[in-house]
Amino acid sequence: MNFLIVGGDERLVRLAGLLIDAGHSVHCYALEKAKLPEGAKMSKTVESADCVVLPLPTEGRISGTLNAPLAEKAHNLSEVLAAIAPDTLVCGGKISPKLRETAKHLRLRDIMTRPEFAVGNANVTAEGAVSLLAENLSSTIFDTNVLVVGYGRIGRLLAHKLRGLDAKTTVMSKNVESRALAEGMGLHAMKPTDTALYAAFDAVINTAPAAVIPTLEGFKKSCLMLELASAPGIDKRDAERLGLRYIAAPGLPGRYAPASAAGLIYSAIMSILREEGHE
Repeated sequence: MNFLIVGGDERLVRLAGLLIDAGHSVHCYALEKAKLPEGAKMSKTVESADCVVLPLPTEGRISGTLNAPLAEKAHNLSEVLAAIAPDTLVCGGKISPKLRETAKHLRLRDIMTRPEFAVGNANVTAEGAVSLLAENLSSTIFDTNVLVVGYGRIGRLLAHKLRGLDAKTTVMSKNVESRALAEGMGLHAMKPTDTALYAAFDAVINTAPAAVIPTLEGFKKSCLMLELASAPGIDKRDAERLGLRYIAAPGLPGRYAPASAAGLIYSAIMSILREEGHE
């Protein structure tokens, strides 16, 4: 099959290599700064293909732009989608309703909603977060007080990895069931309003794409704030105002383990192709 990879980070660069190894033809667009694998060809335009692969997430931090950190210039996402031939199979990530409306002429599939990708990606993210935490703590993870905000896929895996390393792990969640589940699994749990407990933590890792922590007042200045989710999450300006160490780590799988992340993307795309009748 002919694939066109458009934008993205190191994960899609590694994906190009996996597709070539499997015998597919691969062209790349908006990846000028990447070191492409042997056999991948750079395109100056959005060429026709049997399958187009967009970034995860597809949209960049600036609304309406293509997520293309390895491109030489910014690209308007609507223009990129308009250049793709009608009825082409297009796989991307975190595809919004607005984006679907823009791409009505395409068969758009969201890789990030697929269970086989979501669970594996959460595991890579959680492992990457543990590594990032270890790099930025002035002490060992053992016996460190860590607050994990959110108890979804990533939060759940992360909390249990930390507990396995003997960190004193607490889960913060607005959800009563999530707190009960965390406690049932041997973790500590707290409500966001339990501000009197804030001073005990050495690190806070946010996995929730929402403003769960009502205030950063009360955390000690040595507390590390690690943001894994998208905005609003932890308020960066508030953290800096209070002198707290803040580290933003979006797209952690692409930075920590791009080869593993690429393998997950490859498997999801192959499943989509089978569903679409491509063997």
